[in-house]
Amino acid sequence: MPDTHDPETGEIIEQVAADGGQRYPAAHSLADFIRMQEDGQFDADVAFDLNELAADLEELAEASGQGKLKATLNIKIEIARDPAGFYVFAASHTIKRPTEKRKQSVGWVTEDNKFTPNKPRQGNLFGTVRDVTPRREVRN
Repeated sequence: MPDTHDPETGEIIEQVAADGGQRYPAAHSLADFIRMQEDGQFDADVAFDLNELAADLEELAEASGQGKLKATLNIKIEIARDPAGFYVFAASHTIKRPTEKRKQSVGWVTEDNKFTPNKPRQGNLFGTVRDVTPRREVRN
């Protein structure tokens, strides 16, 4: 297939590359533009991280019994135009995972404003929590 050119600009419009391979088409959609970044590596990396996120969300939902879990995917592409007329794209992405709910603790404040697990002005039946692990092996 012979090369053609744009009569106004003189730009050569090729359908195939010099080695006979298909030329990468211009981006007609956001998906095309994303795939264009880093010759497709950016798209592959984000897709891999999304798979990992899906697995993490499933595991967290199973382990915690939490209802709705939310995560966020941010894609950022910096676009710079060089004075020579070409563009430079710098793509990056971040994923914010949901935070795991942890158990809560109860505490009070002492008269000198320090946190304590002991209720002030109330006696204790037992002292500090102690280790009750047997110190020796029990034989039958």
